[in-house]
Amino acid sequence: MFNFAKNIAGGIHPVDDGKSLTRNQPIERLNELPPRLYLQLKQHPGAKALAIVREGDAVSAGQLIASANGRFSAPVHAPLNGRVVGVDEQQIEIKPDRVQIPPPPQPIKETPPHEPALMLELIKNAGIVGMGGAMFPLYDKLELCDKYDIDSLLINGSECEPYMTCDDRVMREQSAQIVGGIRLLMQITKAKQAIIGIEKNKPEAIDAMTSATSEDENIHVHPLPALYPLGSSKQLIRALTGIQLAEGRRSASYGVLVHNVASCIAVFEAIRIGRPMTHRVVTISGRAVTQPRNILAPIGTPISHLISQCGGLVQTPTQQIMGGPMMGRMITSVHQPIVKGTCGILMLDETESNISVPSSCLRCGRCAQVCPMQLQPLHLLPLVQHEQFDEAKTHGLSQCLSCGACAYVCPASLPLTASFNWGKFELKKQRYMTTKSETTRQRAADHQQRLAAEAEAKKAAKAAKAAKRKSRRNSPAQEETI
Repeated sequence: MFNFAKNIAGGIHPVDDGKSLTRNQPIERLNELPPRLYLQLKQHPGAKALAIVREGDAVSAGQLIASANGRFSAPVHAPLNGRVVGVDEQQIEIKPDRVQIPPPPQPIKETPPHEPALMLELIKNAGIVGMGGAMFPLYDKLELCDKYDIDSLLINGSECEPYMTCDDRVMREQSAQIVGGIRLLMQITKAKQAIIGIEKNKPEAIDAMTSATSEDENIHVHPLPALYPLGSSKQLIRALTGIQLAEGRRSASYGVLVHNVASCIAVFEAIRIGRPMTHRVVTISGRAVTQPRNILAPIGTPISHLISQCGGLVQTPTQQIMGGPMMGRMITSVHQPIVKGTCGILMLDETESNISVPSSCLRCGRCAQVCPMQLQPLHLLPLVQHEQFDEAKTHGLSQCLSCGACAYVCPASLPLTASFNWGKFELKKQRYMTTKSETTRQRAADHQQRLAAEAEAKKAAKAAKAAKRKSRRNSPAQEETI
């Protein structure tokens, strides 16, 4: 049925993964409405969504407020009833109503639409993006099933990032909705089977999902070793199927698509009850937080409001991170909002932060041992530092996952991940400049070709006109008829 690859390359398992802070904290709703919601117009890789509301407009929960703008773009909906108090090029600001009147309950449809095209349209209109962090529009990913035959859906429940427990809680509390979404995705893609990968450090989630899939012969739960970054798509595919993706190849070309467990719930809600993507579960954690929690929050809620829901801070955090500690990004303000891909907010104290002064490379080779892509970070680093980007690319820089495993184990505290991210950015910039230069050259060549063609056409027209005049002069005069 599937080939589980026992020998997974690289990876790490932190001694203290921080999950104990929130593992047993059930998902909560906000006690108080945020004073403002800030809905970003770009919560996806494509162009910014186009705002279709104006300042002063009243909006209701679930209402479309920004439409998709081309491929890889996704629409944005109002999470709560309220009034638009600001619209600019970056975001839509909404002041929620003090009293929220919940919409009347929608009966769950006994039978969802059977036409894949109709279900795809519902997913597209709901603005669902990948909730594992990449925020790739789900509609665009599912469209690949028109080009490729999909054999297997891999459902990512590994949640390998330290501290993060939102997916763990979702699997334990909403397993039926996850399985319902998986069934719908299997109808859309015509996949023969679905495999749910869950790390063994989540026994309750494994039990809940196993129970929820007990009547589905084609949906399987597979425990995985607790190893970071096993939640990365390439590593998950290799672990659950044995397939090792070639560079530049899409997983769909191998007959495989990967979806996050929270994305499956969003699919279920969009198709069965017509609910767009307006909320998500976020892990608020770190020892600088008074009471770490898992919170179901409206998209656009300021981070500061979520921290207040957790009782505030017990001390000034040494590091503030949006996402996990390995692949998340540092933030300087808690007033920015969460987006569709925000799985966690971390407020770390000095005992949790890994802040140290870099020293010279010890040539210990630990970075190479833990690299899940089997690269040689100690050889890549000097190439990037000396801006030898083409040479670094030949040594696999483009294949780097930016997982941070190499930097985590480096005894010299070298900025490996940051350097490789910068190198990949420079490679991307080089590709952009090369494409831009080639486009400019091609346009100039096309312009010269058009000018030459126009000149040739004018010359031919002039010659034809001269030949016509000459023909008239040389023709015998017509005799007059009396």
